[in-house]
Amino acid sequence: MVAVKRKAADQAASALNAPTKKRQPQADFVDPYIDASSDDEDSDAGDSDAGQEDGAADFVEEGSGSDEEDEDQEDQEEQDDGAMDIDDDDEEDATPVRRKAAAPSHALYKAPTNDEIQNLKETTDLFKSNLFKLQIDELLGEVKLDQTNSRTTALEKALRTIKGTLDSVDDIPERTLAEVVAAMKKQKIVVPFADPAPPADTQYKFAFKRPSKVFVVGSYLLKTGTKSPNGTNVDIAVQMPDAVLQDKDTVNYRYFHKRAYYLAVLAAELRNRERELGIKVEFEAFQGDRRRPVLVIRSVGDGSQYDFAKLGCVIRILVTIPQTAFPPARLAPARNNVRPSYLNPESAASETTADHTPTPRYNAALLQETAFVAHMNLLHHHTTSCIGFRDACVLGKVWLNQRGFSAATGGFSGFLFSMVMGYLLRTNDKNGNRRLGNSFSSYQLLKVTMEYLANHDFRAEPLFMTPDGKPVAEKGFEAEAFLAAYEVVMVDPSGKINLASGLTGSALDELQFEARRSTALLNDVGNDHFDALFLQRVDLSHLRFDNAARVAAVAQPPAAYTTAVELDFQNVHDFLLSHIPKLLKSALTKRATLVSARSAALPSWSCSKDPASHEDLATPITLGFMLDAEHSTAIVEHGPAADDEVAAEAFRAIWGKKSELRRFQNGSILESVVFDSDGTLEQRSLIVSRMVAYLVETHIGVYLKHGLTIWAGQLNKFVRAAGIEMQATSYQTVMDAFNLFARNLRHLNGLPLSVSQSVPCAEGLRYASVFIPQPRLAEAEAASDAYRPYYEPLDVVIEFESSGRWPGDLAAIQLAKRAFYIKIAELFMDQHKGTHATVSRGLGTHVLDSGHVEVTTATGYTFKCTIHVDREAVLLEQALKESGDDAASKQALSLAKTHYEQTYVRLPMHSGRIQNLGTRFPFLPQTIRLVKRWFAAHLLSPHVAPELVELLCAKVFVSPSPWGVPSSGFAGFLRTLDLLKNWNFKREPLIVELEAGLMTAGVRNQINEAFRVSRGFSKDGSIADGPRKPVNPAMWVATEQDINGRWWSEGSPNVLIADRVRSLATAALAHVEALIRDGGSDKSLSKLFVSVPKGYSALLRLDTTKLPRFRESLSYDPEILDREKPKYRNLVAVKDRELALLSEIDPAECLLADLRAAFGGCALFFHDRYGGDTIGVVWNPTVAAPGPWKADARFNGEAVLDGGAAGRRKASSEKPGKPSVTPNFTAMVAEMQRLGEGLVVAVDLA
Repeated sequence: MVAVKRKAADQAASALNAPTKKRQPQADFVDPYIDASSDDEDSDAGDSDAGQEDGAADFVEEGSGSDEEDEDQEDQEEQDDGAMDIDDDDEEDATPVRRKAAAPSHALYKAPTNDEIQNLKETTDLFKSNLFKLQIDELLGEVKLDQTNSRTTALEKALRTIKGTLDSVDDIPERTLAEVVAAMKKQKIVVPFADPAPPADTQYKFAFKRPSKVFVVGSYLLKTGTKSPNGTNVDIAVQMPDAVLQDKDTVNYRYFHKRAYYLAVLAAELRNRERELGIKVEFEAFQGDRRRPVLVIRSVGDGSQYDFAKLGCVIRILVTIPQTAFPPARLAPARNNVRPSYLNPESAASETTADHTPTPRYNAALLQETAFVAHMNLLHHHTTSCIGFRDACVLGKVWLNQRGFSAATGGFSGFLFSMVMGYLLRTNDKNGNRRLGNSFSSYQLLKVTMEYLANHDFRAEPLFMTPDGKPVAEKGFEAEAFLAAYEVVMVDPSGKINLASGLTGSALDELQFEARRSTALLNDVGNDHFDALFLQRVDLSHLRFDNAARVAAVAQPPAAYTTAVELDFQNVHDFLLSHIPKLLKSALTKRATLVSARSAALPSWSCSKDPASHEDLATPITLGFMLDAEHSTAIVEHGPAADDEVAAEAFRAIWGKKSELRRFQNGSILESVVFDSDGTLEQRSLIVSRMVAYLVETHIGVYLKHGLTIWAGQLNKFVRAAGIEMQATSYQTVMDAFNLFARNLRHLNGLPLSVSQSVPCAEGLRYASVFIPQPRLAEAEAASDAYRPYYEPLDVVIEFESSGRWPGDLAAIQLAKRAFYIKIAELFMDQHKGTHATVSRGLGTHVLDSGHVEVTTATGYTFKCTIHVDREAVLLEQALKESGDDAASKQALSLAKTHYEQTYVRLPMHSGRIQNLGTRFPFLPQTIRLVKRWFAAHLLSPHVAPELVELLCAKVFVSPSPWGVPSSGFAGFLRTLDLLKNWNFKREPLIVELEAGLMTAGVRNQINEAFRVSRGFSKDGSIADGPRKPVNPAMWVATEQDINGRWWSEGSPNVLIADRVRSLATAALAHVEALIRDGGSDKSLSKLFVSVPKGYSALLRLDTTKLPRFRESLSYDPEILDREKPKYRNLVAVKDRELALLSEIDPAECLLADLRAAFGGCALFFHDRYGGDTIGVVWNPTVAAPGPWKADARFNGEAVLDGGAAGRRKASSEKPGKPSVTPNFTAMVAEMQRLGEGLVVAVDLA
């Protein structure tokens, strides 16, 4: 640890004290947006401002321009890394670097100096902790593109060659539209005109003039780019000269059409050199905007001197125009620049100025084309004056990328994040305090920026990045104008360009939701959340949201897509991305904390083909809902009062015929919508999905199962037993029955001791049973139809008041307990009519087996009670000490001690904690039920304890990071599978905090240390020398009480089973992700609960008519049981007596216990306890090989006479006279079948 801290100090010192290379200031490097006096006076890096670092001067020499959106893009791909300019003089400026001689080994271990101690303190102050800084440094080293790497040489050569090509393109005189299209077609180029394309009778001409500037822009130049799965963008901006533009080009897409032609000419020129440069040239919609295509250049990986494929980079050619190309006032938010007659020529005659509604998105898209240089200069200023700015930008982009925010799909971009952070560096808050300073670390810059994004009310206070934070004093650019035109307002330093014009309100809500959650993680100083912040993917819809929906492309535009809307939204798809979440959020009110809408980005397309639109591709929209557990299950949606005419009309406009006036108990009369429900949580949790279905059908025209798929309640059927009549639909029934029983037990008259408490220990009494416990039918009713489902008694532990009259002998205590059981049974039946009680003496398996009493109350529930006596623990310890060397006695006492701890200590404590969590988190019980069903469906019931499953499910609720607490069973189930998929159980324990505040740092350290010692790891995480320790427990799940993680997983599951669980979870999640992405039926989702009968050595098929739990089976077929019913009425009573006996026991579990006792040493057995009709057998490979014959062999064997070479080698190595044997699997299977005679009907061998 000292070495690690020393490394942290060295890294911090080198970062803070590294000398800065000075350069001569450039006279023409002037940022019109920056007030020189606004820089932090205490900035440590301020004196490097004039230096501007390597690449900055080159940037200026090239006449540098910046693309704000280009940066935007950088986020989207988390890419562009570096700051390379394409001037050939760069290499001449290279200065050789003298490397320091390696320090002698003794210098690495000397005591830290005062400076190093100070650096350690600064590291803690600036980076939360030393560990956090080390993690940040490691992350930055991985995601930043190393521009000093020799592999970037090919990229630099390609950039210079492309620049030279673009600089030398010949001018083309003005041509008509028809001539332009024909000329490009000859060169196999289809001009990427925006939709709508220019009409055939277009009068204006198209010309091409050589670019006035060609320069590298974006994050590659600023050295703020990041690697990402989508690749790294390296952007070149090409500035169109004024000569090709006209004053009226702002109207009716004229500029965008000329821009498309200009880009097509560049594409033709580059395609002529594709083979020479080893590249492929395509078009792509910039930030998803078809009006602004760009060229994308990919290396084909031909191994030439220009081959940059291994870098994972793509080069993009962006088109920009001078800042003075058009008057900004003409493109103000309230101005119209697309005439209705352009979209519908037939309306030209009747068109008036009143029809010229504002086109703010169109205007902003055009204005953003003019601001590349200004925005790049601004960001460059911050990279040179603030030492942590670059790294903070990279961290911000990683954070955004992991959450799926991308400019290409209408999300918040890395460029916007950088601009907001720069704004906070330049301006003060309302109190006159500077939010950020140039001396801040990257961590501090990131944290403060994230806090600002999380907490600022952008709708009430739009963001203006001007020097004073206020709108400019020009008509048309007032705050009110921006707020009226856009859903989100983030205006650049000029005060005229809304950088968030393409950002929807739902995208902002999503950003702020994630920012608030991440801010909370950053403020949690007691725990390390680095993985959740930067390493884990959070954008997976099936894990992120409580409910999800998929809306197919619409056949007809909805009524809301009016002509006025069409002027600004060029296609229906983009409109729906904004409209649907706005509609749903207003209708769902408090039920949903977040409504998200996303879709896939438009793909790039060949230069020789027409571009495909979202309508052509039938791109679906994916909706995500984060629900409020408290309000989402309400049956009635309350609207405004009847006398509020405006609000009532708006409410009726949303809900249509479903809205009705209702009078409530408090006397209020409100517009309301009622959704009927049977009252169960499963049904009430579907109310939101029913609301969404109605709203989408009514307002969008997409119907459920005909284009609309909602993922919400499809899993509910798996926690219902198809063959059981539901008398109780919620746990409230059984809990009321238990409370009544406990109260009656406490008040029994005639007991020698008073009952102090009755502790519920059954799964059904802690909201964790797969099926809601059902009361027994009355005897006469059950017998009449021979309906006898399996009834499982509910375990209860009885504790009496403290007394010294208990015997001092274990055997005597058991006799006293039996006397109490008999007394309780007698008193209950005497004092509470309708009660039936039976007493069991136990099986005598150990010294504490005193039996139990089962009490069936008038409610129909049976409670199986055992008595806890504290003195037994003391007597057991004494007996163990006195047992000496008597192995048999010690084994029997150890078995009794295990029973005592499990029954009277662990289970009551666990049940109480899970019951509390079930009350605290309403959807935890449903999650537990689904996960238990999933484990059982894959025949893992014998290997995974129910309590272990409950802890795994509790983990995703008490520690939900990086997501929020699940508010649906659907989300809870999938996140538990994700936990099983990603948990490296061999290398780390799973720590579950069952009670808030008890899992302290000290307890966590104890758990981690116990795990390390158990696994045989050294303190640095490597495997310690010596013999390998067995991995037991394989799944180390620790709680505040169970520090060693052994309560519920010791011995089982083993590593083999744990690996199988992980692979099953991985396959299940991949299946669900594909269903939500591509659409699928409910039947497809059922595959999650289907076990594939592969990989088993043998399968024992059971007689379903002998299985009382078959009614719980996923494959339940009522016809199977109907066939077994007697044909004659007088024989029903005979059949009922057989079923009555079976309803008290589980024959499959009894057979399984016998099989494990007889063959547990040589086989593993798999079974579904919830009605499974199959037992899977897998032979232990360690006993399958031939070996010497032994008298005490654990299995049936047969002699190896001439068996294979392996058998002969094995036999030859043995001493003479000892024959070699191999397991006789056929005989063992036959013995298994004999053990299950009457129950096993068939055996399938692999």
